[in-house]
Amino acid sequence: MNAILYIIIGFLSGNASPPMSTGTIDLIGIAAVLAGIIIWLLRKYIKMNKRIIGFQHIFNHTNDALILIDIVDGKIVYANEGSVKLLGYKVDQLYKKTIFDLHERDQLARSSEIIARVYEEKGLIYSDLPFVNAAGEKIAVECSARVEDFDGKPVIFVSARDIRERLKMQQQIQMQNAIIEQKNKDLIDSITYAENIQHAILPSDAAMQKDFGDLFVLYLPKDIVSGDFFWIAPPLTPGGGSIIAAVDCTGHGVPGAFMSLVGSTILNQMTNMPGINTPADIINCLHREIIGTLNKKKDEIVINDGMDISVCAINRESRKIIFAGANHELYLIRNGEVEIVKGDKQAIGIQSAENFKPYNNRDIQAEKGDVIYMFTDGFEDQFGGEKNKKYRASRFREFLLTIRNKPMTLQKDMLQKEFVSWKGANEQVDDVLIIGIRM
Repeated sequence: MNAILYIIIGFLSGNASPPMSTGTIDLIGIAAVLAGIIIWLLRKYIKMNKRIIGFQHIFNHTNDALILIDIVDGKIVYANEGSVKLLGYKVDQLYKKTIFDLHERDQLARSSEIIARVYEEKGLIYSDLPFVNAAGEKIAVECSARVEDFDGKPVIFVSARDIRERLKMQQQIQMQNAIIEQKNKDLIDSITYAENIQHAILPSDAAMQKDFGDLFVLYLPKDIVSGDFFWIAPPLTPGGGSIIAAVDCTGHGVPGAFMSLVGSTILNQMTNMPGINTPADIINCLHREIIGTLNKKKDEIVINDGMDISVCAINRESRKIIFAGANHELYLIRNGEVEIVKGDKQAIGIQSAENFKPYNNRDIQAEKGDVIYMFTDGFEDQFGGEKNKKYRASRFREFLLTIRNKPMTLQKDMLQKEFVSWKGANEQVDDVLIIGIRM
């Protein structure tokens, strides 16, 4: 008996020292046991009280609804003021209800499933089980639930947040997104239709092959429509060569496409004008007409948009080529070497009258088997490769040398594959137009 008392006293009081006298052991032992029991109960009470105070602190310092639920029967054992505001019940009314009373009747199975999952997983976040308030109104909530210890037994601690405003905002955002998506679709449909119109004004493959024989045209708009375009015309003088042009308008996409329509219209109109006999005449006239068309109203903002262009008159029988360029050059490959035929360094439609200098012709006598290339700057300016740099003119010339002896249709495919490979995941920076003609 004494040994047992020693053990109990030592365990409960934390005092391992034996009593001073064995004569008083019974009274001291009984007193020590009672004191130990009281201390143990006090510690448990303090611990539980701290737990309750902790819950109360959390409950009183949040706007969310916080509820403690008996894990056995789902009865609400504690609720804060946020629960009262959310659900419309008084606190004493909530204590008479279970968690199942706060859900719709047809959601009983789902409610039970969540309680079971919370107990099994020790925590759960869900938003697919709305509450029903005292007025019978369904309230969308986002709940976080976990298992806690309360008053010596496990409970489920549910934190519920009213998400009706959030869902309302999300619905409004979805509606706005749907409107934007529809507008984008309408816009894309319109631009796609514009693409059909733009393609309709471009020369057909059959017409180009008839006038220039063995050739290819690589045409890769950055967007759906393009600021680059190509154009052909019959000889300007008897015995002269057929006309072909590669044009790069300011901008790309819709603005560039509008400029391409303006440029194409002016080019088509000038072929029957007197005094238009050479490629340089075409560019000089185009410059004047662009300035006149875009800047008729002197009291308004002057539009400084224009275009770069290369124009060739090619006589297939004599292999004589007359070239003129505005910020463009021509490549001629012969015997494994590239000859660069430069145009004039000024764009169409941008220079003022006092700074403008007439464009000039360059005569070229080609030989059988020579290949000429007309192009805009989209291919050379494309970023890509391992170091994400521009392709550059020198690399472009080197690649043309490697494919010069291939059939023209194959050259087109190889150029397109080279461009796509170089670009990689980068966005295409500009429209691409390359015309290759074998003499």
